Amino acid sequence: MYRSKPAISFRIRCLMLIPVLLLMSSALQAAPVYSRVEGELRIAEFPEEALYYIQYANFLMGKGEFKDAAHMLQKGKTRVTPSADLMVKLGEAYEGQGLMARAQSATEEALQVDPDHVLAHVRMGEIYFRMGRNESGLNSYREAIVLAPSEDLPKVRLVGGLCQDEQLVAAQDQCMEFISTNAQSPDLWLSLGQVFEVQEKRRQAFTTYGQVLTIDPENSQAYARQGRLFCEFGQFQSAESACRRAVELEPENALGHAYLGIACAKLGQNDEARIHAELAENAGMNMVSVWKIIGN
Repeated sequence: MYRSKPAISFRIRCLMLIPVLLLMSSALQAAPVYSRVEGELRIAEFPEEALYYIQYANFLMGKGEFKDAAHMLQKGKTRVTPSADLMVKLGEAYEGQGLMARAQSATEEALQVDPDHVLAHVRMGEIYFRMGRNESGLNSYREAIVLAPSEDLPKVRLVGGLCQDEQLVAAQDQCMEFISTNAQSPDLWLSLGQVFEVQEKRRQAFTTYGQVLTIDPENSQAYARQGRLFCEFGQFQSAESACRRAVELEPENALGHAYLGIACAKLGQNDEARIHAELAENAGMNMVSVWKIIGN
């Protein structure tokens, strides 16, 4: 029997179309910073290397310290050879503070340094959307696709942008066109499933997430989204199982924690429901539906 689903706004659903993807070089991911002391030491030893400022910024931003990250990157900008990567990261630090004009300016400067910087075009698209300039955002995503036709990230962003702009038929058609040229991309199939969700085509979405898991059996987002749909179908034990798998694969999967919290609440597992709801809430999700069930 179908049961009403927890309320999630159209905008939030569209924003969820963004998977965790990176276009940064493998070098940027190879040696992360784990403390302020480590970050400061690396910069002191290599003050002219943009890489170390970026690594330190990743650490600070992961802690929510966007202002400190921006301040440190601003210093780095005066010391290193002009770096598009550093300016993209600075734009991200500004965006984290809600300083969208500064984020735009920093990312535009990245494109002045390297007009073909794919991630800078993607970031410009995201910034434009946050500023309400949807058409400019779509054009930035399209430019990124032209520059990197084999990359999934710009394509996923374009599909998500079309959804945010409420061009749902265009989003579905565009995503299916992308899949026709790369049917083994789990990220594109995941995006298609999310387009179906936004259109309230839940059964098609569920089947599409199954296709994701056929290609990538350890895709935590597909498990989390299947768990979400199980909740909407009223199948809370199945939702619990799917979401447990999602957070097992990716402990910081906010969607997985959110719907695991909902499933546990529905199954009377109040203590565990509270734990997962708090984790999801800390990640920015609205968990009122759980508090209403279990009390707070």
